[in-house]
Amino acid sequence: MLPLRIVCFGDSLTLGYLSPTQDLPFPEHIPYGAYLEEWLGVNGDVVIHGVCGETTQDMRTRFQSQVLDPLPQVVIILGGTNDLGVSLPSATIFENLQFFYEEAQIRRILPVAVTIPSLREDIWQGGASADAQVKGDLPHAIQQAIALRVKLNQQIQECGSQRKFPVIDWFAETCESTTQALALEYSNDGLHLNVAGYRKLAELLWTQVLENLIKQ
Repeated sequence: MLPLRIVCFGDSLTLGYLSPTQDLPFPEHIPYGAYLEEWLGVNGDVVIHGVCGETTQDMRTRFQSQVLDPLPQVVIILGGTNDLGVSLPSATIFENLQFFYEEAQIRRILPVAVTIPSLREDIWQGGASADAQVKGDLPHAIQQAIALRVKLNQQIQECGSQRKFPVIDWFAETCESTTQALALEYSNDGLHLNVAGYRKLAELLWTQVLENLIKQ
């Protein structure tokens, strides 16, 4: 088959933003798409269009030029984290995501939806300890933020089921089973993923979608 052309479309989580740490004092980017490109080899090309800070409304302004016009075979769509951060209505966020899925399908591009990952209290200074989160003692604000993600992710899953496109449940694969907060092993700032988190998404995409596509 011809090389598989893939566009990774989204915000800083698509860009692979890594928060600075003591060992790495400057921000770095390790996008999940880089793993996919390595594993695809001669079987595909990956273009990464991730912009830090963008909402799904912002993403709509570049969807035509970066996804629809180039006509890749696959577009991986990940957005909504920044929308929730600025308290945009869930209905608006889902409407924008649904627009991406439907417009891609109209042009015979396979949309692959990714659920919005969870978060943990590390995003606030002086928060509860990781032990407290494991015990289920999450602050009310975090519980509400997680509940909004769960609701939106259910809508994404239902849309994928109805419209027959794959959905990668990154939320479920990177959250703690007891609290549904983002697992400590996958994030060092409570919001962005770390190297292990981005690689986890790449592995899920590879095993659940792309590996089968390149065999066709």
